[in-house]
Amino acid sequence: MAIKAQITEDIKSPELTVTFEQQKKIDTMIEASKIDNVIHWDPQVTKEIYVPVDGEKIRVLHIKSKNLANKRIIVFIPGWGVTSEGFDVLYEVLHNEIEFYYIETREKRSNQIRRRKANLTIQQKAKDIMKVIDYLKIDKDKYTLVGPCWVATIFLQGLLDNNLEANSILIFDPMHKLWFNKFLLNISPFIPTFVITIIKPIMLFFAFLGMKEKTQKERSQDFAKYDIIWKWKKAAYTVKDLELFGTLSPIKQVILVFNGTTDKVHKQTDYPKLSKELPKGRFFFLNTIESNREQIMSVVIKEFAKTEMNEKIPPVLREFEKELERK
Repeated sequence: MAIKAQITEDIKSPELTVTFEQQKKIDTMIEASKIDNVIHWDPQVTKEIYVPVDGEKIRVLHIKSKNLANKRIIVFIPGWGVTSEGFDVLYEVLHNEIEFYYIETREKRSNQIRRRKANLTIQQKAKDIMKVIDYLKIDKDKYTLVGPCWVATIFLQGLLDNNLEANSILIFDPMHKLWFNKFLLNISPFIPTFVITIIKPIMLFFAFLGMKEKTQKERSQDFAKYDIIWKWKKAAYTVKDLELFGTLSPIKQVILVFNGTTDKVHKQTDYPKLSKELPKGRFFFLNTIESNREQIMSVVIKEFAKTEMNEKIPPVLREFEKELERK
């Protein structure tokens, strides 16, 4: 018996199904990964570093516990605006076993960026990632670059622009364009920051209207509290016309695309479609509920960290790869 993805629209994509036995394995992996009483971002194993990049400073967290099971290093970059607190689940699943770097992009509150000269383009963010990796002297043959949502977009655009390279790239729920309201993006340069601050509650109300998934809504509301409006406004405007669909054929390396759930922002049927456009894209589907989005992502990351680079795909995940019919 096949189980369809948990989305409201009619599913025509065979890539978004799992068998009953596969669903049981997914649920078991998620339950086994849940850990209580974890000190999040424990300072005893978490080192905070500010890396100088082109006159600015990018915040990095390096987590290295005593009982390491790594066969490869994980370099993780969180999505648009998300704080480290938004990835407490990632820390819970990986802590005490996996060494990983957590690199924050320029629009985050934590990064020290000069307002007048701020370069918040997607091209600069891809360059930042590579410069941070170079600064930290992370061996390119020993790490996997991992990113969800908008950071996956940065990876793909960085590859297209030759601003980013990695031997192993793993992405979750990649966005083909920015989900912010296009009308607001177009007029944003003409709206003073203080005005946006005043009307922000109204904008957020409409942004979250119809967002039925409780976990996603709470996560979005949380990172919206900690935004730096001038950074978001400037960064968003630079990518208002970005669209990845129809542009990905020049990317010749293997890109591993994972998905498991959906919400108002993440359209599930986009992911197999985007994977097909990548000449060497490979799509994996691990069906779960929205509240388990970070949980299943963290489980996948942990399995990769414990797998040799030359082994490519962790054995436990191989059955979840979908065959892609390309034109």
